[in-house]
Amino acid sequence: MKQNKLALLLLSSTLIFSCAKDEPQLSTPQIKATGTSDTLLMGHSIALHPHVTYEQGLTYAWRVNNVTKSTDSAFNFNPSDRGDYRVVFFATNSVGTDSLVFNIKVNGKYENGFLVLQEGQYGVANGDFAYYSYDSSKVTMNIYKKENPTLQLGPTDATLQYATIFNGDLYMVVKVGGPLVVVDAYTFKEKARIPKLPADIGHAFLGISANKGLLSSADGLYQVQLNPLTLGTKIPAFSGAAGDMLLVGDKIYVMSETEGIVILSATDYSVLKKIPKATLGFAKTKDAIWAAGDSSLFRISPNSMDVARVPLSFGITNPWALWSWRSASITANPNGNEVYIAQRKEAPGIGGTLEYSGNKIFRYKDGDLSSLSTPFITLPPGQYFYGSAVRYNERKQQLLVYTLADEWGSSNDNKWQFYDAHAGTLLSTVQYTGYYFPALSIYY
Repeated sequence: MKQNKLALLLLSSTLIFSCAKDEPQLSTPQIKATGTSDTLLMGHSIALHPHVTYEQGLTYAWRVNNVTKSTDSAFNFNPSDRGDYRVVFFATNSVGTDSLVFNIKVNGKYENGFLVLQEGQYGVANGDFAYYSYDSSKVTMNIYKKENPTLQLGPTDATLQYATIFNGDLYMVVKVGGPLVVVDAYTFKEKARIPKLPADIGHAFLGISANKGLLSSADGLYQVQLNPLTLGTKIPAFSGAAGDMLLVGDKIYVMSETEGIVILSATDYSVLKKIPKATLGFAKTKDAIWAAGDSSLFRISPNSMDVARVPLSFGITNPWALWSWRSASITANPNGNEVYIAQRKEAPGIGGTLEYSGNKIFRYKDGDLSSLSTPFITLPPGQYFYGSAVRYNERKQQLLVYTLADEWGSSNDNKWQFYDAHAGTLLSTVQYTGYYFPALSIYY
């Protein structure tokens, strides 16, 4: 009898052990996926479906910027706004949890590229902007009108002349009877405008803080309140026409028609220093502020405001003739020591000098006078600078040069020429016809 009981016990133990061997052993789930970083254009979506091992008894969660959005094993990410997103996938069972992070940058409709301001045909059509997409290497014309079909940038005899991006908005200045207009830089939908500017001739805009800016004009320098957009009082310490402006630290650099460079305190707009004989500016390298005039480059220390002059082999134009102001033909590598300046021609105008044409760009390497001995870039035959001539594209390490096929600008043959900023070689050209008059590029 005892032997039978022992045999039965051994048989039961064997069966239990055999069943235990047959049952799968749970482990912490493991998530696998390729391509955990991506870039997306607003209006598009992306399907995320990572592979998970040990799928028995799993629960899932998707969190977007710390907010739970789904409990499915797959997720269709369809953002409602531009920005950087951290999408985290969790897989959990009774043993543990694994997670995987997807970093997704969502670009606005107009973001992964750059803008070119085009003056428009005087008396016929308003100026507007062309958008160059890095994704497609294609140009979309007239995007302001496309996004704001019922609005106008002033009368057709006004000229779109200046624009800059500040705190996610694009501020554009239309001179000779035009407005100051603000659009969302990424959708180009208009947000606000000041319809009438001082002396009917606005020049440039400079953002100072979240609610403060400055407008330069033929009638001097004016404060601008940003929220809501309102033209404020004139800066009493500044007289005469004002043009380009630059904010560096706690100092504002303003180009004056009559006084050269006027450096203001960004706190109270008091005058800190005046630098006479400068007629165009500004550009910033990592160590200095740059302007030009009187056949010289002006190197300004941002801390001490000390000035060193670098001789140029050509004269500097003074574009202050009536209705003829435009942003200066000077640019720089903000993280390097290279300054680029276009050699322009000049002619007498009403109340000042007209700036036009030119086909050579000189590069100055800070501290190396020999770098100015020969032109860095000479345009192809039959091409001449238009507008502000050249701007530095920091993202691509390129110079973008705008040209027409006529010295005085009477041409519908528009070209954007892309040059390597280090070698000076021509990389590519965008060409199109029409009386657009490309004058200034703006980078995101």
